[in-house]
Amino acid sequence: MSVHVFGIRHHGPGCARSLLAALAALEPDIVLVEGPPDARDVLPLIAHAALRPPVALLVYAPDRPRRAVFYPFAHYSPEWQALRYALGRGIPARFIDLPQAIRFAQADEDGGETANPLDPDGAEGDGPPGTENAPEGSDPAEPAPALRDDPIGALARAAGYTDHELWWEHQIEQRQDATDLFAGIGEAMAALRAGAPPPEGEEALREAQMRQGIRAARKEGFARIAVVCGAWHAPALADPGPAKADAALLAGLPRAKVTATWIPWTNSRLSSRGGYGAGVRSPGWYEHLWTAPDRGAIRWVARAARLLRDEDLDAAPSNAIEAVRLGEALAAIRGLPLPGLAELHEAIQTTLCGGDPAPMRLIRDRLEIGEALGAVPEEAPAVPLQRDLAARQRRLRLTPAAEVRTLDLDLRDETGRARSQLLHALRLLGIEWGQPQRAGGGKGTFREVWQLAWRPELAVAIVEANVWGNTVEAAAGAKLRHDADATTDLPALTASLDRAILAALPDAVEHLLGRVRDSAAVAADVRGLMDALPPLARVARYGDVRETRAEQIVPVIDGLFARIVVGLPGACAALDDGAAEAMIGSIGRAQESLVLLDRAEQRAAWQEALRGLAGREAIHGLVRGRCCRLLLDDGALAAAEFQRHARLALSPAVSAPRAAAWIAGVTGGSGLLLLQQEALWAALDGWLRELAPEAFVELLPPLRRAFAGFQPPERRAMGERVKRLGAAGRGQGGHGPLDGFDGMAGVERERADRVLPVLARVLGVELHGDR
Repeated sequence: MSVHVFGIRHHGPGCARSLLAALAALEPDIVLVEGPPDARDVLPLIAHAALRPPVALLVYAPDRPRRAVFYPFAHYSPEWQALRYALGRGIPARFIDLPQAIRFAQADEDGGETANPLDPDGAEGDGPPGTENAPEGSDPAEPAPALRDDPIGALARAAGYTDHELWWEHQIEQRQDATDLFAGIGEAMAALRAGAPPPEGEEALREAQMRQGIRAARKEGFARIAVVCGAWHAPALADPGPAKADAALLAGLPRAKVTATWIPWTNSRLSSRGGYGAGVRSPGWYEHLWTAPDRGAIRWVARAARLLRDEDLDAAPSNAIEAVRLGEALAAIRGLPLPGLAELHEAIQTTLCGGDPAPMRLIRDRLEIGEALGAVPEEAPAVPLQRDLAARQRRLRLTPAAEVRTLDLDLRDETGRARSQLLHALRLLGIEWGQPQRAGGGKGTFREVWQLAWRPELAVAIVEANVWGNTVEAAAGAKLRHDADATTDLPALTASLDRAILAALPDAVEHLLGRVRDSAAVAADVRGLMDALPPLARVARYGDVRETRAEQIVPVIDGLFARIVVGLPGACAALDDGAAEAMIGSIGRAQESLVLLDRAEQRAAWQEALRGLAGREAIHGLVRGRCCRLLLDDGALAAAEFQRHARLALSPAVSAPRAAAWIAGVTGGSGLLLLQQEALWAALDGWLRELAPEAFVELLPPLRRAFAGFQPPERRAMGERVKRLGAAGRGQGGHGPLDGFDGMAGVERERADRVLPVLARVLGVELHGDR
């Protein structure tokens, strides 16, 4: 009986091709692969024609789906090719790494947690502490990592390379003669391990488990045993030796319940750092090397040129030919048998892109990485929610894809409405396949725009959401009802009601309506009542678009509005600056809701409440100013009345901070309407002229913030208004626009000229000379 160990790097087309040749020469009786034995039941699916990489083994705890790890595979992964080789020939194939059932149980005992795949900064899975987790490059100025953390980097540094990826590509991927390649890898790793401390902890357990797997194959009588593992582990598995020490190390280890299945993966996730076999710098390039082993440079440059032309960028055939020649010349200068990605990258940027790095970002994203999404067969194990989602996707012709794409939906169409409802329901479950975008153009409220992009970790989100129900509708409704029962916050409840209607969940809508009525009956916070109005107003206004009975909402709105009008004056009393800022936000949301509802009696009552606030000196200036502005926007404030409010708010008797707060309240909103308010500009001019220098310096920052929200054209127009203000003063012999204010003296030209630069500075416009 003989054991043949093939130390590999977990993703590499040259390594995979050499491994296939070695297996064909060996003709093994069994193939043992470093991987999770928990996946033994789904391992045969590798031979299924519908399982197309990139895919990943997902191993998770059924009772805690977020406790999960991924094992990604690409076409060019050596393990994938070894397993396909074995299963395609009827040769037994097994995973022999330490089971995840043991790792999960150990994490429980240690009080730790396995990597969360939903965390973009965490590892997607687990793998050997060797080549697959090595950093992309090594800075010679930084301390060298431990050998077991980066053995390939250690070999690269010994050969004079600062980039271990480049060393691996030159020595392994571009190797023309693979004879004795794996023997050489084994010798190199044995030399590195000789200078490293013996393995301990999980690494020792893993290698003991793999040796036990080899011994089991020997015991079953297999004569030629092929072992495919990470290069670092190869010396430890070449001679398993006696079993006693390994058996003692593994004895009595606890196990947790786990489940395994296959899920689609993406090239972009293969390129991310961390995780089992992750960190492939350029998966699209490796895929190209695997599918186009001959004339690779020509085919790669042709694909780059086609991509540029598809994006309406120049890519002349003559430049493509020059790019190939330049890449080959660079390879020859550097002593390489073939141009690699670095050489072709430089050649394409120089010739096809004319030295411009911007188009290279497109090539990097679309070619070097790519957005391929794998596929799994229907026979792969799946939770009921996943199967229901797949059926809905097929029925609605919504195929998951890795690339970001825009979906424009017309809600008047049954299919468009059903797609919208599905995407909203998935968001309720935390399955963020689609993100709603602001819709422009036509169709008004009948239109929705979504941005779709499928990510592999959504598979875990689906498993996790299955606890709420076996269908999308049942799960989303159950989660909404649960969340509603756990809160008494009225704005949160009305927001949930809005989302339930968007997702077309009638049972959840009825439940939430009851919760909203109960919470509204006891709610005492006026701000909370106002914040609760917008979702209800949208439902009442647009319910017919989504076939929702909006009449159920109207009584709730009426009750909330009556309590808002009664309680608003008291709620606005004795506010500090922060509370006033929050209050005007709530008042603005209530205003938007009433505009949306467009009910004359409520608008009249609301305007009367705002008018009362605007005229009370005890109310914070920011609130009074915003009330004036809202009344002005509604056409409910006459010019003379607004002039009176401005004169009172900016009179010398009012402190400078209070006056500045009123200005900040008035200036919120469109600048075009303000430009027509002659009284406001005149009052502002007079107020600024009367400010002491110290007060002006103190108030300049808040005043600048008040005008900073306007668009540049609006600010320019305000600057023109300032110029005309000064010109009017000079043209009237020293009298300006303030002449129209009863009881106020005329403007002195000399003093008005001094205030113009100050006012221009506040507005953020330029003043040319005396204009």
